[in-house]
Amino acid sequence: MAYDAYSLARYGIDRNGFHFPVMTVSWGSGMYALAAYLTLPFVGIFGLSVVATRLPFLLVGVATIPLFYLLLDHTMDRRTARIGAVLLALSPWHIMASRWSLDCNLLPFVFLAATLLLLRSLQRPSLLVPACMTYALALYSYGTAYVVVPAFLVLALGYGSIHRRWPRRALLHSAIACAVVAAPIVLYVLINDFEWESIRTPLFSIPRLTGVPRYQTVGNVSLSSLEFVQRAAANLAQAGKLFLSQGDGLIWNTLPEYGVLFWFSPALAILGLGVLIGKNARFQFQPSFFLLAWCAVSILLTAFLAVNINRANIAMLPYVACVAILAGVLWQFRSIAVVLSLLFGLSGLGFLSTYFGSYRQQAAPAFYASFVEAIRYATGKTTDEICVTDRVNMPYIFVLFANAEDPRVFLRSVRYANPGAEFQRVLSFDRYRFGLQNCSPSARVLIATHEEARRLEAGRFSARPFELYTVLERL
Repeated sequence: MAYDAYSLARYGIDRNGFHFPVMTVSWGSGMYALAAYLTLPFVGIFGLSVVATRLPFLLVGVATIPLFYLLLDHTMDRRTARIGAVLLALSPWHIMASRWSLDCNLLPFVFLAATLLLLRSLQRPSLLVPACMTYALALYSYGTAYVVVPAFLVLALGYGSIHRRWPRRALLHSAIACAVVAAPIVLYVLINDFEWESIRTPLFSIPRLTGVPRYQTVGNVSLSSLEFVQRAAANLAQAGKLFLSQGDGLIWNTLPEYGVLFWFSPALAILGLGVLIGKNARFQFQPSFFLLAWCAVSILLTAFLAVNINRANIAMLPYVACVAILAGVLWQFRSIAVVLSLLFGLSGLGFLSTYFGSYRQQAAPAFYASFVEAIRYATGKTTDEICVTDRVNMPYIFVLFANAEDPRVFLRSVRYANPGAEFQRVLSFDRYRFGLQNCSPSARVLIATHEEARRLEAGRFSARPFELYTVLERL
């Protein structure tokens, strides 16, 4: 995502040669482009670096907290809003999601901004148009929005219309605006479902992917109703386990001992959801219905795919909201308020101590720590062929990122091991070869894991070790 953002900023194309695409081809199966366009000005101004890549996501994470406060203030009350903002600021999930640039983590923020505009439109109907446009924009942030956005709009606009909260003209204008913003992503789906040709214009492009789109491979889209029900039941059961454990075993999403919002929060969230349902049990109009609808579509989503924490990220803000709702109810009891404050405060301190302590070492292999530094060092040692380990997921993208390579050179020289696959693996481009077994026996510089380096004949190379990798130079 970061390299495509840089490529678009400097050359106007992504690494697959598409001019400002509505969806980047990425590995072959597509990646949602909104994150790349958010990152584009940062890497354009500050250069292609880890800091420039992660900074926009940090800013989005910080901005989410006051917006979340406003959401709860509009739908519940001031006390719940204050508690919710503090809980979100303490949430291990939110801290971790804000500190690395995973493209899909934009979805909760965009959806939150749209929902706030929707709530404001109850007093100012003209705001319904930008609200619906922002919901449509969410379709460019992550594929789960394909389910969540239409389902939520049916519930929210249906509820508001029943209670006559918006004039018909505002609803009509909003529907048109939503359709216009969503049209390119709808065309993208049609192009890839029906295998039409890519659309290329001077302003943007809509690519036909080289591989099978991800939304076709990860979702429950069976044409058989029985199979759909069976898979939905299995997906819901898996989501239930994830909810109770608050962890998916992926070190980049949560720390096992802290989860989304600490070990004791599932019980609080269930009770808080009960309070929210009770608040909406009568036919009388309640702004909190829109928060309840967000909870409902989050649960619905889990029937359509096997979730992990990042795939279910749309559910995390309502999860924290439900915990805050119950805490707000209990806050009137001083002893309970003290106990809750101690539980959350001490748990938060424990998480921060681990996250800024031992977590760095735990997460280093998953983030291929020091690989970029090893590539830059090796690149400076020779102008000849460089042999790069393939014990890294898609090592070529690290080379493109580390050296800010010209995408036009990449496009002219790339050779794929499995062209047309969902995840295309690169054998070589320009002077870089991937996989030590694929390299020339006379290659002067090699980038290897420590284990691979130990297996090579030590007397033939000088070694420069990095944290997890070694650069070998032939003597």
